Amino acid sequence: MIPKVVLDKISVQFDRFARNGKWIGFGEAITGDEYKERINRTQKKIAEKGYDALLVFGDCYRMSNIRWLVDYRTIDGIYPQPELIFLTPNENPILFLPSSEIRSAHEESAMKYLGDDIREIRRDLTSFLSDYNKKKKLKKVGLCGYTFCDLEIYNFIKEGIPETDIEPSKIIEYFKSIKTEKEIRTMQRAGYVADIGAEMLYEVIEEGITEKEAQSLVYAAMFASGAHGIAYDIMVQSGENLFSLFKRPTDRRITRGDMVMMDQGCRIDNYCSDAARTYAFGNVPKEQSKLMEDLNEIYEHGLINIKAGMTGREADAVLREAFKKKGAISVSPSKGRIGPHGTGMDPEEELPIIGPDSDDVLVDGQTFAYELSVIVEGVTGVRTEDPVVVRKDGLQALTNYPRSNYKE
Repeated sequence: MIPKVVLDKISVQFDRFARNGKWIGFGEAITGDEYKERINRTQKKIAEKGYDALLVFGDCYRMSNIRWLVDYRTIDGIYPQPELIFLTPNENPILFLPSSEIRSAHEESAMKYLGDDIREIRRDLTSFLSDYNKKKKLKKVGLCGYTFCDLEIYNFIKEGIPETDIEPSKIIEYFKSIKTEKEIRTMQRAGYVADIGAEMLYEVIEEGITEKEAQSLVYAAMFASGAHGIAYDIMVQSGENLFSLFKRPTDRRITRGDMVMMDQGCRIDNYCSDAARTYAFGNVPKEQSKLMEDLNEIYEHGLINIKAGMTGREADAVLREAFKKKGAISVSPSKGRIGPHGTGMDPEEELPIIGPDSDDVLVDGQTFAYELSVIVEGVTGVRTEDPVVVRKDGLQALTNYPRSNYKE
């Protein structure tokens, strides 16, 4: 049962968010000419790389490669809904996807500006590749989305072109990592709604509310404020649950003296926000609140000192040195990185890579989720995260809710 003090607030908060809040509308549409330019730019890069063709894989969850090229995302579901684009240096793209989505792709995607050749992926892909290979030999083909291309579709590809050299490629991953100002404005909209979620959590943190109940109310606040969909599963963690880096909300009841952390995001026109905030509820132990404050000092240092022109390893060194000076130990989620990861249309994207082995050069307009986490066993765990834009003079945050939060 949600505590009465929270129930008494809910209608007022929703009315304020949905009716009286700062409504900034949906994202700005990308035009047909812009999609044509993306195709042309990709075709030039395909030729430059010496590929005979480029295969671009995606699905309903990792859809940004396809969405960036032709503006289509398959529908979420248990049954796999893969999609794949075949693109050569001199011909219009061909989009392959399940038969259940072909009509909507004709109606909704940018393929209408690009030849509108849409085919069934499981029935047609192998035979198409085989026939094309007989007419125009495919010696070397790049594959974007190779890190999550499923075995079913890869087998269809290999069956159609068994002798072709298929090379992992990041052509699309790099292009999509650099956003136009129009795309950034849409991400700002998604960031604003994520800030509404952070504010809602602050309002509903009360004695006795469960993590699951708080999560549901945050979802509701974001949708009431214009979110189109979730970016990922929102995490609300409190007390001992903060010793896990990532954990779905539980039935644990929040009590005074708890630290509470939320990792939340939403989609606006399929562009994501990905943010996290930590809250001190009541009289928390001093070592816990200090951990939050120390993390945020390190975080602010990175916002100012990570800039366009740096390599991924140089940006990583900025953060590691700051942690060292504070005497804190950061948590590396995966692949040796402290936390930052690409973001845009998918909550986690492949580029840029910020880590000790990355020679990627950060470019003005690239976006990533700037995430820092610390877990000290026997103390607590804390996290701060914002979607950010790489600029020449530092990082531009797209979420702006206060980073240190105290509630009595």
